[in-house]
Amino acid sequence: MPTKVTNNTNKFVRLPLCKRVSPDADLPLTTTATQLEQRLLHVFGRVHSGTETNVLLQKRLSVAFLFLPLDVAVRVDGSSGQAAEITAGEAARTAPSDLTFRISSDIAHAFWQGDVNPVQAMMAGHLSIQGSLVQALALSPSLKVMQQAYRELVQQGE
Repeated sequence: MPTKVTNNTNKFVRLPLCKRVSPDADLPLTTTATQLEQRLLHVFGRVHSGTETNVLLQKRLSVAFLFLPLDVAVRVDGSSGQAAEITAGEAARTAPSDLTFRISSDIAHAFWQGDVNPVQAMMAGHLSIQGSLVQALALSPSLKVMQQAYRELVQQGE
């Protein structure tokens, strides 16, 4: 499990970045690049299909998720305000986005399972955001929905 070492009154304490609390705690924390990309395409397609609950469409944002070094890139473009366009691979990696989340491949599966504390991951260098932090925070309610959809896919064996 990835950890961050902090100095707390001259004592070093290991803080876990991932906490296994989900009912499927026996699942591995890792996944292949192909599995991750396919799951995320499915999750984003499912979550970002409706305009009334889709924050990306309401705010007309485009968001890219880059997983390194797995070299997985998935982008959701809600800039039209009508329908989200979801791309993967080189198209997702090179298109301009309002927000870009760079997530270490080491914690990618655990992040989408909801087992990673985003603040601790940022402090440890496993997660970075390029773009407006205010816009990123506005997306946080949809993150929970996406994580739930991801967990359901994993439980179904997809």
